[in-house]
Amino acid sequence: MLRRVPAWLGLFACALLLSAAVAHAEDDAEWEEVIRRLTEEVRQLPRRATARRELAVAHNNYAVNLAGRGDWQRATEHLAEAMQLEGDEQFRKNLASVYLSRAHVEYNEHQLEASRDSVKLALEANPELAGAYALLGELEYGLQRLKEAKAAWERALELDPTLGDVSQRLGQLHSELPVESKFERLSQAYFDVRHEDGVDRPLGIDVRSALLEARRLIGSDFAYWPKYKVVVLLYTGAGFRAVREHSPTWLAGQYDGKIRVPVPSGNMDIKHVKQVVFHEYTHALIQDLAQGRCPTWLNEGLAEYEGARANDQATRDRLAGAAAAEKLIPWAEIDERFRATEAVEDVSLAYQQAHSIARYLIERYGFWRIRRVMKALAEGASTEQALQDEFKLNITQLEARWRQWLPSYVGQRS
Repeated sequence: MLRRVPAWLGLFACALLLSAAVAHAEDDAEWEEVIRRLTEEVRQLPRRATARRELAVAHNNYAVNLAGRGDWQRATEHLAEAMQLEGDEQFRKNLASVYLSRAHVEYNEHQLEASRDSVKLALEANPELAGAYALLGELEYGLQRLKEAKAAWERALELDPTLGDVSQRLGQLHSELPVESKFERLSQAYFDVRHEDGVDRPLGIDVRSALLEARRLIGSDFAYWPKYKVVVLLYTGAGFRAVREHSPTWLAGQYDGKIRVPVPSGNMDIKHVKQVVFHEYTHALIQDLAQGRCPTWLNEGLAEYEGARANDQATRDRLAGAAAAEKLIPWAEIDERFRATEAVEDVSLAYQQAHSIARYLIERYGFWRIRRVMKALAEGASTEQALQDEFKLNITQLEARWRQWLPSYVGQRS
């Protein structure tokens, strides 16, 4: 449901200058020894300001060290000690930064309530922390609390007008609020489903059933079932165009942290809507599993593969024609063909080709290997390295074998 926190929301707690012995402490034992020694000095000379200052800074610097390792509890404890010894403004700001950094981790792990609590603690320590309001906006937006998200992002920009990403998110929100603020809710255990007034309630219930089926079937393929509620928004055609006015006309649905499905009025094909739901739900799983690092061609190929389980009516005409004319897209160039500015014909070929690649990898090697590729991508491997490690072939060799397999695939139905 949620996007990874942008880099501009990162940890910015800082250490203060101290004596060389303290500044170069490396492990827990060394830090604890330094703090023990300084604590003893303060006990012996309680009125010596320098000793209290050095002990306070030692607690602060150790806290920054602990926060860098994700040891939030001990980091906050040592910062509390520093603040008790000396009311330095930097200690308070560092405490806020530690809470905010913990909130980022909780946010990325979909621990939304815990993340919200950490953000509140950050703002208690530093009410002018723009990054905390920026993250609070993301939390509220992800929960479809759009007015609250707007207020948080506006406050973030008041405090720091240079947050360009927040300004962009706020601009996007302004187009969504008039449409989505009136959505009706059809929630259930695993999804937060909302629909525009013009979308029939029975259709919303059908979509909810399709989502449950997608969770069961696609979840089994990826061996992953999110424990958080995925937000799903159902629009009329006009409503979807209003919130995504710059999107290409060929866009059948979208996943951007929320599943967005335009539902045409009139003679609507429920199988097509179900296919879109399966497709976009696949993107949601891949976002989590690969931590946003899956290349577009594999992401779209897997989504097309899963979408075909709901409605396998997609043609292979452009793919067959490109194969016959020896005009297939090199794997290294496929991602470029999914851009909104590309011609519909090129985008259609990119989708068909990506689908065929995903099907080849799954049929030839098994879906369990796809899961391992997702894991490798999440851990920071490049696409080329993840594929080579898993399939024991470099990407050029894999592409060559796919091309050998392709004629049998396009010959099944064109």
